[in-house]
Amino acid sequence: MPGHDHRAGPASPPCFWHELSLEQGGLPGDIDPVQARDVARWRKAERARLLEDRAALAVRTRQDAARAVARHLDADLGDIRGLTVSAWWPIRSELDLRFWLAGLAARGATAALPLVTEKARPLRFRAWTPDTAMQRGFWNIPVPASGDWITPDIALAPLVGFDAAGYRLGYGGGYFDRTLAANPAIRPIGIGLAAARLPTIFPQWHDVAMSMIITETGALTPAASSV
Repeated sequence: MPGHDHRAGPASPPCFWHELSLEQGGLPGDIDPVQARDVARWRKAERARLLEDRAALAVRTRQDAARAVARHLDADLGDIRGLTVSAWWPIRSELDLRFWLAGLAARGATAALPLVTEKARPLRFRAWTPDTAMQRGFWNIPVPASGDWITPDIALAPLVGFDAAGYRLGYGGGYFDRTLAANPAIRPIGIGLAAARLPTIFPQWHDVAMSMIITETGALTPAASSV
């Protein structure tokens, strides 16, 4: 049966995870390491399949989906004056919402981008506008070159896959889950394509459910039955 989604997890084989403390990257004492290994393998296969499907889409199709997502964000977020909203700099055929982020200032909100400042640690955030000076960060992803660290009120997270319970399949590094665990006041919203919906991602102890998932077809809340 499928489980664990940490590319930056422990170096030891899963059968030794129970011997490590949580601080060392181990599993909680009541977690079955064999199940965790099986879930990790399943997630890796599903992640590869979904990324291949997404990359095969025409650029125009992804652009149309991003515009539809932006409309749903406007409708579902409502008044965001005074709030800070983070998103991402698109890579690997992700939906590009920079045009939407760029319009937040006119609505009285602050746009932000995440930065990896240390491996296997929570993300940190800096404000962003189209005029912000950028530099290459981890994995050569552009990030704001300077600025104060801020904590977003709302964090949009790109989805590789998701399920109806609001759980997100990401790239496997665990950065977003660590960030939410360290900052429980952040409202997480997953963003992706409707075709990436799965019956379940087999959520594990470290997974944090999204408060909402928005695709090009609309919004899904964890208790909802369809997007």
